[in-house]
Order: sequence, then structure tokens, then C-alpha cells
Amino acid sequence: MIMKKLLVVLVFVLLAGCGGSKIQLNNGTGLDLAVLTMTIHGNSETWHNVKADQTVGSDMEIPLGASPILLEWETAGELLSMEYVTIDSANSAKRVSILFAADEMSVNYAF
Repeated sequence: MIMKKLLVVLVFVLLAGCGGSKIQLNNGTGLDLAVLTMTIHGNSETWHNVKADQTVGSDMEIPLGASPILLEWETAGELLSMEYVTIDSANSAKRVSILFAADEMSVNYAF
């Protein structure tokens, strides 16, 4: 019973921490990032001191049609980047979850 209560509290804390943002980025690099920048259709948002496995959120708009998302991050003085093209209907998704690492990116859409 205590485990169920603990699980419920943990879920609420995680949901509160996400803040209901449309786009959620999870740092799957295994490293703490000094800077993380996401650029979509010429608009950028930057976060500082993003810990390993930390999720940050944004309410940036995703335009109609397939759109490139550029992620750039700096860790230990090294600048890395990765680009991804969304699906055509990404702008109508309620939430876009992006898990990124140094060599791969996983994107999930919730409609």
C-alpha cells in the first residue's frame, strides 16, 4: 500500500515538473550539459545546466508540414548538434517527446 502511494506521488511530481509543455526534451546523453538549444523554424529556446536524464519543456509552435528541429548542446567544452525532421502532422500533436543522445534521437508524438 505504501508503494502504491509512493508511486502515485512520484507520478504527480513528474507531471508537475514537466509543466504541461508541448515539446519535452530528455537529455539522454549521460552527461550534464552546460547549454542546450532547440531551434524550430527560425525560433530558438535555450536552457542552461541541464543534468543527465533531465527533461526540459517548451511551448514553441511547430509549423504545418514536416519541419526540421535542430538540437545543439555543449558539454565539457565540446559543441554537438543533431537535426530531425518532424512528421507532417506534428503541429497537431498534443505533446512531442524527444529523447536525444550523442548518436541518436527518438521522437514520440501524442495526439
